[in-house]
Amino acid sequence: MKPLLLSMQAFGPFAGTENINFNELGEHPLFLINGATGAGKTTILDAISYALFGKTTGAERQGEQMRCHHAAADLITQVNFVFSIGDRCYHVQRTPTQQRPKLRGEGYKEERASANLWQIKTDVEPTLELDAADKQLLASRKVNEVTAQLEQIIGLKADQFRQVVVLPQGKFRELLTADAGERENIFAQLFQTHRYQHIEEQLKEQAKDIRQQMRQHQQTLAALLDEADAEDEQQLNWKLNQFSEQVQALENDKKMLADRFQKKLSELQAAQHCLEQFNQQQRLTEQKTELEQRQPEFDAIQQQLERANQAQQLVPYEQRLTLVKERLKQQQQALNSWQQQLEELDLKQQQAEQEKALADQLEQENSQLTQSIQQQQQWLPKLKSLTELQQQHQQQADAVHQQQMKVDQAKQQKQQRKEQISHTEQTIETLEKSITQHQNTDIKRQRLTDQKQQLIKHQQLSEQRQPLVDQAAQQQKQLQELASQTQAAGQRSQQLEQLWYQSQASNLAQQLESGQPCPVCGSRQHPEPSLANEHEVIEHQQVIEAREAFQKQQLLQQNKEQELYQTQQKIELLEQQLQQLGKLESAEQLEQFEQQLSAQEHQQQQQLEQLSTEQKQLKQQRQQSDNDSEQLDQQTHQLHQQQLDLKVTAQNLQQLQAEVPEAMRDADALQKRLAEQQQQLQDNQQRQKQATQQLQEILQQLSAKKLQVNEGEKQLADLNAEAEKLEQQLIQQRQQLGFSSQQQYREALLTSEQRQQLEKKLQSFRQQQHTVTSVLAELEQQLKGVQRPDTIALEKAKDELQQTFSEAESRWLTARDQQSQLQNMQQRLSLTKKRADTLHKRYAVSGTLADVASGTNPQRLSLHRFVLGVLLDDVLRVASQRLTKMTHGRYQLIRDESVSDARSAGGLTILVEDTYTGQQRSAKTLSGGESFMAALALALGLSDVVQSYAGGIRLDTLFIDEGFGSLDDEALDAAIDVLAELRSSGRTIGIISHVRELKDRLHDRIDVIRQRGGSKIMMRTE
Repeated sequence: MKPLLLSMQAFGPFAGTENINFNELGEHPLFLINGATGAGKTTILDAISYALFGKTTGAERQGEQMRCHHAAADLITQVNFVFSIGDRCYHVQRTPTQQRPKLRGEGYKEERASANLWQIKTDVEPTLELDAADKQLLASRKVNEVTAQLEQIIGLKADQFRQVVVLPQGKFRELLTADAGERENIFAQLFQTHRYQHIEEQLKEQAKDIRQQMRQHQQTLAALLDEADAEDEQQLNWKLNQFSEQVQALENDKKMLADRFQKKLSELQAAQHCLEQFNQQQRLTEQKTELEQRQPEFDAIQQQLERANQAQQLVPYEQRLTLVKERLKQQQQALNSWQQQLEELDLKQQQAEQEKALADQLEQENSQLTQSIQQQQQWLPKLKSLTELQQQHQQQADAVHQQQMKVDQAKQQKQQRKEQISHTEQTIETLEKSITQHQNTDIKRQRLTDQKQQLIKHQQLSEQRQPLVDQAAQQQKQLQELASQTQAAGQRSQQLEQLWYQSQASNLAQQLESGQPCPVCGSRQHPEPSLANEHEVIEHQQVIEAREAFQKQQLLQQNKEQELYQTQQKIELLEQQLQQLGKLESAEQLEQFEQQLSAQEHQQQQQLEQLSTEQKQLKQQRQQSDNDSEQLDQQTHQLHQQQLDLKVTAQNLQQLQAEVPEAMRDADALQKRLAEQQQQLQDNQQRQKQATQQLQEILQQLSAKKLQVNEGEKQLADLNAEAEKLEQQLIQQRQQLGFSSQQQYREALLTSEQRQQLEKKLQSFRQQQHTVTSVLAELEQQLKGVQRPDTIALEKAKDELQQTFSEAESRWLTARDQQSQLQNMQQRLSLTKKRADTLHKRYAVSGTLADVASGTNPQRLSLHRFVLGVLLDDVLRVASQRLTKMTHGRYQLIRDESVSDARSAGGLTILVEDTYTGQQRSAKTLSGGESFMAALALALGLSDVVQSYAGGIRLDTLFIDEGFGSLDDEALDAAIDVLAELRSSGRTIGIISHVRELKDRLHDRIDVIRQRGGSKIMMRTE
């Protein structure tokens, strides 16, 4: 994350809008944020942290507490921040919950917190004032949604951001002294190592699944053996062999019975077939007799069909005659209609001739109408001019009246404006006198702010002192216990050493032999050698271990004494700072004074705002008064001009009225008479034209209709002759076919459906006769000399054999089912055993991997912590290079790989190796300045390593808030040199400090200038 632009409005000590363009500091700057105490240096970091996460860097103040008391009431508290990650740029805008003046009425209303997040397009230069088309809205209004989006984009939460990007004032030791669990969460987020945790979980789940499957397979094996009623697989195989032999024997019996049953079944089927032939012969004989009895019925049907075929020959003659008679009827109807139409046309001809005579009489009236129309049309142009001039005169008269009203209104408005200006001037004079009486509130506010800061510092120091006092008491108690333990260890070491020396005599006595000289005194007589049971036998290794334990206890006591001394030094320093602050006003007194001062400031602010408003209003009123005077002059001049124009128009109207006769001045009446005469003329002409056309059309229709009637009469005579001829032909042909009358012919006729039914019925009868005769003759030939069989005895023998076969088959099926079940159990048992063996082999691998990855190993180190340990080693190696340089080779940061507690995991604890003493100790034992340098080195090393890993979070920026005041000149130079080297690696480093030496070393600065009405920001670059 790299900052580009920051805008703070009514935020913290900044009463107005303060903008910071980080691009002005250079591509990869090392810059100082400088300013007096309380000016608002840390507020810049608070604004960045609040914009990103809705929290300040110290997490001690909420967003709604960051509103500036000096800000105008109508100025909203808001932070805008533009930053880049790689080649992508983002703009976040965040507004805290705050009180805003009501738009209507008095008082305030609460405006809820809101936030917006945009991504700026890559081809657009990032600014705070971009159009909607140049950026894409990612989240709007919802504070939590914007925060979640930013946490995903940056890859850090607020607490992690404060530990790796911002080293807040008084909290720079957090990452250095964090416990292993918290450091694990931070590194996992920075290096995106959650996949190793997923691997651990997947291996554990995989091993768990395999164990579950192994238990299920064992249960399955037991269930299969129980189902087979076998103790083991060998007994199951024996039972399967027994059943296989039994099934084979039963199958042989079943085959033998099946052959016997099939033979008997064949004999029965042959006898049943012969019996069926005898029965069929009897049925066919009876059917033949029945058919012979029905023969006369079908002979009559044959005669009926022949008569119908003869009658069918007359049908075409009758159809032609019917068609001619129908045409004759239609022709007669048409002729009657034409004759009626001819009579109607004769009547219409008489009427049309009368209408033509009447229309010819209108010619004289048309001539008179034409002359009248021409005379009246001559007055139309002058009448139009007269009407237009009358309208113009009325419009000008109305305009003069309206303009006179405007002039009167302008005069009245000018007088009212003069009175308003006088009232506003009196109000301004009153406000200026009141404001002069309250000019010292800024001095009081500054004094109150200083007192509150001193009180807060006093409370902070007191809060810091008490834990240190408790810690010192605890360390004193621990030191006493360690002293007792050290004394006991020393006594134990001396005691063991003394016993060891005493035991040496017993060891020597055991090696003495009679006649051999003593190694101590040289005597060859050994009357009273030392006995082993007189003293405890001590090994030399015990003496060495006791001595090492005593030395280790001494070292622990020395470390604890050093810790107690450092704690007492911190307490003494805090007490000196508390003493320097002296006696302070109570918080209640300061609160009461602040309320009084706030009331005065609020009153003064309201008066200043009212004065500004009244001054602006006075300026506007004077400007409006000048505009009123100018407008009155213009309106008066315009009224005079309009009165002159009205007078000229009245003269022209009077002259034109004298030229037009009184009867012709009504334009509407003239136009109406003219239109009526023109319409009458047009109607007369149209009537003449229609009468002529109508007479011509009727004469044409009358001639055509006469021709049509003549032709129809001729066609009717021809059809009558043809009908008489066809009727004679039909009678002659009917007599030839033997039909004496038309009724006899009609009765013989059959429809097509009736004829088909009779033919089908006759054909079916003949086919049935032929089939019965031929089949019966064949059966008589086949059964000649054959006796009728007895099937009852054969059926009984077949049933007995079938019963015997069914019983044998049932026994065989039962045995075969049991054999199949045992075979299935044997296969399932074999398959389950194979799967169980496979699972045992898989678990031998997966279970071991799961145990190792989850930390079930001597080091109590999981896969995830092992990976983080490797990454921490890289971070500490880079951090130690810078820490060694800043401490002139004394300190290095190393990782503690030991497991102090078998119940907890290790591998992420940071130790400090002191080359001066050659000892390793906790990072918490470092002094204030040493802790700052170690934390700075760790933050820089973390930034380098994170960015060197592909996929890691980008840490392009580091802000350091104070801490440099605890360094001497030499350490300060070393720290600045280390930070300066980072410029070549593309890092942005911001230092917040009021240390004067830093102003001499860092020329790129953001100066925060404290003023009475709110702080200001000024950029300074080389």
